[in-house]
Amino acid sequence: MEPIRTVLEEMVGRLTKPELLRDVLRIRWRQIVGEHLSKVSQVRTVKDGVVTIVATSPTVANELQFRKDELSRRIRELVRFGPYDIRIRLGTITQEKSPPQKRLEKEIERIVLSQREKTVIEKTIEPIKDPQLRYQVASVLTQFFKVSQWKRRHGFKECPRCKALYRGPRSTCPVCRVELRLYSQA
Repeated sequence: MEPIRTVLEEMVGRLTKPELLRDVLRIRWRQIVGEHLSKVSQVRTVKDGVVTIVATSPTVANELQFRKDELSRRIRELVRFGPYDIRIRLGTITQEKSPPQKRLEKEIERIVLSQREKTVIEKTIEPIKDPQLRYQVASVLTQFFKVSQWKRRHGFKECPRCKALYRGPRSTCPVCRVELRLYSQA
């Protein structure tokens, strides 16, 4: 007889949105299958308690098929979700962004540039004649200013030596610390 906690965790796992379960499995995939197999396989879908895994070659698919019971046990241990079945398919691995990356990109996208930053961008692209190049330079600068604002809001500080934004308790950024160390040794 299974402990009530295990039964409840499996029920909660089945009631959770399939996309959320898929994302959690993708994030924890290396822990579930190990370093090597995580590079050549990926969780594609979770639907109605069935986990579909994509393998890049027949050899990898065979290995995963052979380890199905172990995979099911590892998923249950690490994700607290007991799949009804695990299906292995041949295919290609897609590099999707993790949910935290998507959240970060949305957060950065919502940042509004100051008038000073907009002016700097306009003055920088003014001499560029090619419209496509102007657009690309403007896009890069816009992203740079937005990421800089985000970093400042999240505790990054400016290096007094090179003006780069960095985290940490030290008084200079990691690059400047290496340079200073090299200069002091010369």
